[in-house]
Amino acid sequence: MAVLGGFGFAEDGFLYSVHPDPSWARRSWIPLDGAWKVRRGGRVREIRVPFPIGSELCGAEFPDRGRFLFSRSFELGPEAAGGSVILRIGACDYETEVEINGRRAGSHVGGYASFSVDLSGLVRPGVNGLVLRVRDSHSPFQVRGKQTFLRKPFLVWYSGISGPWQSVWLETAGPRRLERPRVRADFDVGMVRIEVRAAGEGAEPLRLSVDLESPGGETSRFEADPVDAPGEAGRAFRIQIPFEAVPGPRWSPETPTLHRLRYTLYEGDRVSDRVESYLGLRRIEARDGRILLNGKPIALRMALVQGYYPGGWFAPESPHRYRDDILALKGMGFNGARIHEKIESPYFHYLADRLGLLTTFEMPSFYLPSRWGFRAFESELREVVERDAAHPSGVAWVLFNETWGIWGVYGRRSRTRTFVRSMVDLVRTLDPGRPVIDNSGWEHLDTDITDVHHYLETADLARTFYSALRRRDPRFLRTVSVPGVISFYIFNRIGREIRSVFLDEASRNACQGTPWLVSEYGGFGWYASSDPGSVPDRIEAYTRDIAESGLFQGYCLTQLYDVGIETNGILDFRRNPKVPPERLRALNETPIRAGERGKDGTT
Repeated sequence: MAVLGGFGFAEDGFLYSVHPDPSWARRSWIPLDGAWKVRRGGRVREIRVPFPIGSELCGAEFPDRGRFLFSRSFELGPEAAGGSVILRIGACDYETEVEINGRRAGSHVGGYASFSVDLSGLVRPGVNGLVLRVRDSHSPFQVRGKQTFLRKPFLVWYSGISGPWQSVWLETAGPRRLERPRVRADFDVGMVRIEVRAAGEGAEPLRLSVDLESPGGETSRFEADPVDAPGEAGRAFRIQIPFEAVPGPRWSPETPTLHRLRYTLYEGDRVSDRVESYLGLRRIEARDGRILLNGKPIALRMALVQGYYPGGWFAPESPHRYRDDILALKGMGFNGARIHEKIESPYFHYLADRLGLLTTFEMPSFYLPSRWGFRAFESELREVVERDAAHPSGVAWVLFNETWGIWGVYGRRSRTRTFVRSMVDLVRTLDPGRPVIDNSGWEHLDTDITDVHHYLETADLARTFYSALRRRDPRFLRTVSVPGVISFYIFNRIGREIRSVFLDEASRNACQGTPWLVSEYGGFGWYASSDPGSVPDRIEAYTRDIAESGLFQGYCLTQLYDVGIETNGILDFRRNPKVPPERLRALNETPIRAGERGKDGTT
């Protein structure tokens, strides 16, 4: 069993907590986490991957910007000759060029999406030298999330990272190998549809079979049909699995049922590639003012999770930390987490699938728009959707947050507004089975879930806001003034006012019938609050008001743990409780009153 950094392969057949990406994993993998050398300018230090530059555990005190050269060697046996060798990198911030044995092998732009580089033909039996040339900056034009775009951290923007911050590993296969499939469940016809391509060259005909094994031990084999489209003949396949072959309860937080999948690619009579994955069958919908899971209304009870960890900053010291955070949430009665301004690792999402935690996928923000930035955002978004769309725990895509970086949407014919609409359309096309939130918090343009943020300093102000929403007060629903937005920030009115929910009347009309969600509130201990009582008292008052308002299908409390100067977590940064867990669990058992919904989602 190969083990490094907490990963390995279990012997019971299923990928329990073993591989950096159990959603698409070959057993023939070689971990490359551990000791690397890093050069910046004339200085060379040893670093521990996957802990990035900017973290305590990395071992190198370099600034989180500039040009870096990461290097290490690895050894391959003679069996790798003539086959495929694939370098997989969970994430590396921000621009990466890969060299193997002094030759360029590939490149990638983006600090959050996973990527692979084909090293076949460039590696050799014996010792090989691997180099990652990485460039990173504090540019506000690049996708960066909560990493500061100034010289130092400020407000809710933290110190940054550079370089690999998720696992790096090799996988080997035969000359012909499988690429990550597109898996979609068609609930209208009761069929799982899988599309997958093969890469590599060879003369022998290809054949693909898929084995499905359910938790109860039932097994089925499905032979793939070749796709005869131009350019795809002989290298693309389709598989259809009827729902009857996927027994057991549908996936949910209470029954996180996963079915093992094994893809086997044959070149002639020889196995050329074998990849393991899994399937969680569930349906998530946002319609008629409700969020539905497997056809039944569900109340989202979430906490904000930013994905920062003691020592490793972007990366946990041990992958078991992911599990601890998920179990802490569930133990306090939450059924979900809003992953905020970060694309979390595929291993985290595997554990959310396995343990039953609803999550969001949220693209990190850029802060100044540009044509180059738009292209880079779209490219990385496509990669993230391709990687994560099959996770059953993911309930929504969040594309932008609080209009950060997309201020141009205020112009009706602006390039930015066109870009935002195109990204919403893109994700709906790539992943039609999951709701999309266009601009989380306010000023919605075209969204499947209307979510609102507020950090109003008293519960009375929050109740006044809910009352205004019930009355369809235009000041809150569709009145946007650029001077008003500017003054909101300049005079720090976040504790006394809220921003308009919709961008304009046309946007409000486009979002009719969407369910409503309070996806940020609270923040007690950092945001101002003038209500009497303790922090647990305030959390309870605000949460009960949301639950009893008749407006919302759930809530997301800010936040699970402290990060930086944001000391507003229900846990501290080292995950010690600051609020009694049993009190939160009782609060999260409070029924949410749905109320009668109007066409625009209000009561």
